[in-house]
Amino acid sequence: MATKYLCANRGQCGKADSDAVIRVPHGRPTVCPECGGKLAPREGGQDLGQSLFVGTGVLMLLLLGVATFMSLPRSSECDTPGRWNPFNRACSTAQARACTPPETLDARTNTCQAPRASALAQAPDCKAPERLDPATRTCKAPATPPAAAAAATLLRFHGSNTIGGKLLPALAEAFMKEEGYTQVHREPGAKDDEEFIVGERGGAKRQIEIAAHGSKTAFADLRAGSADIGMASRPIKADERQALLPTLGDLSANASEHVLALDGIAVIVHPANPLKTLTLAQLADIFSGTVTDWSQVGGHPGAITVYARDHKSGTWDFFNEAVLMSRGKTLIGTAQRFEDSGRLAASVGSDPQGIGFIGLNYVGTNKVIALADTGVDARRPSLNTIRTEDYLLSRRLFLYTAQAPANASVLKFIEFALADAGQSVVSNTGLITVALPEPAAATDTERGEDPRAKSAKWRKLTAQATAEIATRFRFRPGTAELDTRAGRDIGRVAGLIAGGKFQDRSLILIGFTDTAGRHEENCRLSQERAEIVGHELTVEGLRVARVAGLCDEAPVASNDTPDGREKNRRVEVWVN
Repeated sequence: MATKYLCANRGQCGKADSDAVIRVPHGRPTVCPECGGKLAPREGGQDLGQSLFVGTGVLMLLLLGVATFMSLPRSSECDTPGRWNPFNRACSTAQARACTPPETLDARTNTCQAPRASALAQAPDCKAPERLDPATRTCKAPATPPAAAAAATLLRFHGSNTIGGKLLPALAEAFMKEEGYTQVHREPGAKDDEEFIVGERGGAKRQIEIAAHGSKTAFADLRAGSADIGMASRPIKADERQALLPTLGDLSANASEHVLALDGIAVIVHPANPLKTLTLAQLADIFSGTVTDWSQVGGHPGAITVYARDHKSGTWDFFNEAVLMSRGKTLIGTAQRFEDSGRLAASVGSDPQGIGFIGLNYVGTNKVIALADTGVDARRPSLNTIRTEDYLLSRRLFLYTAQAPANASVLKFIEFALADAGQSVVSNTGLITVALPEPAAATDTERGEDPRAKSAKWRKLTAQATAEIATRFRFRPGTAELDTRAGRDIGRVAGLIAGGKFQDRSLILIGFTDTAGRHEENCRLSQERAEIVGHELTVEGLRVARVAGLCDEAPVASNDTPDGREKNRRVEVWVN
């Protein structure tokens, strides 16, 4: 490679005077070959070859850059979250910025931009619970939170509102705590008179389901398999028993029918109503509409308003059979019907002209009417008259189970409910326990008001006794077999006498019948039934001093109705 020069020795050198171009190879001395003078670089001093060399190099670099540019990925080839950079034609791995609404991300500059005024003006007006999505300017429903783990069902109770409204929820809570569950609480169901008792054990949630829509639903749901235990405020009917017999066994047997508590259907009026007593016949006339004014039954003038439970209720079934059907009457069509016992009681309490019937634990501040019947003086429901079932509208509250339940928790619950812990809950909810209190001597006043005192034989037998045990032994209809309550009461009486202050005393047993049939046969039956109870108590180690049958004397209810005759067929136990 050579560099161009000019000789600067003008006037002394021909090459300088002619401006001859002198080429000196790179690295040689820069002197004029003619005069030896100093050479000066010519402007644009590289020669053509050098220029070509440089130009070729530049061209090659340009071609290499184009090739590299074309080999770079296109924007559509960038993987999320990579973004295409149009300036260096490369995929960037930088994350997009997170903008705070209502600002939005400008993808070109990767910056947050406030919305234009026109966009804000066009934002839709969202209705709760929807929220505005600032990115799409649309209304969207709020995100659904993740569902909590569902609780597995431990037991399912369906049936009576009298049991399921207050008693069963309290029993279920106590049972779960007894079984070691913690954080036990109540949760509402999808409908009225439905709830769940929920608890945790071993990191798992369990629940007891309660649906209290009436005694009739107990047997329908047991048959359908949607209930484990049926709640009923009346005994199972013959057609219900027959329908369940093929699948669940005989639900009237001791293994399936469990008397949970005792109750009395109280007839209630407004506290300001001056009336104190009614006969069952008068009650039937009022609820059937035969009597429509309070003055017709000894009250102040005024139209009577009738309140009643709904047709699915066991309370209604019992009242209907004991008061209306037994006298050939039906409920007045204008009666106001209620599924919920509490609402019925509240309605009577706010109506001075109202009258209704309700389970004893729902009376509230209402006035309770004493009831009388043919040949029987008026009595109010009390602990003693309901426990002995001598009150005219006393009744039993039942739990029904399959004879061999598949759910192991069923029998666990039954034993808990009938034991002391469960019966304590029964007492706390205002119902009468099936547990027997220690016998107490009756006062002279109580003896004088007792309808049985009309029998001279009864007065003579009981005069020798110290106290009466508050129960009545009865039998399954048409048999010599003790019914479900009586079967358990044998053990209860034995425990009461053996462990109390009467442990050295003997017992007097008195049997009775109704007036149906021949008198001689009734006397034989009353003696025979008392002897059956005496035998069972003797097996338990108790001493029986006397067994007597008083035929059809000392009735506690009218013999004119099936329910009254059932009450009169009994065996009483007295401490000698």
